[in-house]
Amino acid sequence: MALNFKGKAWVFGDNLDADLELIPFREREMGHMKDGNYGRWILTPVDPDFPKKVKKGDILVTGTNMGCGHGHQQANIGLMQVGISCVIAESFDRNFFKNSINLGLPIIELEGIKKFVRQGDELEVDLHKGEIKNLTTKKAMKFTPLPDFLLEIVEAGGLEAYTNKLIAEGKI
Repeated sequence: MALNFKGKAWVFGDNLDADLELIPFREREMGHMKDGNYGRWILTPVDPDFPKKVKKGDILVTGTNMGCGHGHQQANIGLMQVGISCVIAESFDRNFFKNSINLGLPIIELEGIKKFVRQGDELEVDLHKGEIKNLTTKKAMKFTPLPDFLLEIVEAGGLEAYTNKLIAEGKI
């Protein structure tokens, strides 16, 4: 998986709950998601048409406490299923953070991102350099990259793929 992304920004608010705003808990409990297509439901409580509007490579930008609530990974999977290339937030719930890394969903924690990006802006992200370029406003913003070992997991496509790579290389 590449660690450079270019896409349209989708901007949402604070405290997006994994079971309420990201994946509607009620529909999940009613069995509507038994086929594993969480992307069909992602963010529909906030924007009912989001899954139809988002395109592969787009970037999700949110406020504080992204992915709060329970530590289910369906929200992370749903974001990947609709093609979100990375998530940038002011702050993440630790379970959402862990699930993202484990699944290979790139994430960036960056205070002030919502003042830097507006809905629809075209962004270019380099996870290694720690830089986000807003191609719409012609401005750039630096962030502290994830540690190399986490970038390796994300680049491999998640923890399972990373572990399989290490086994194949005879490192474990």
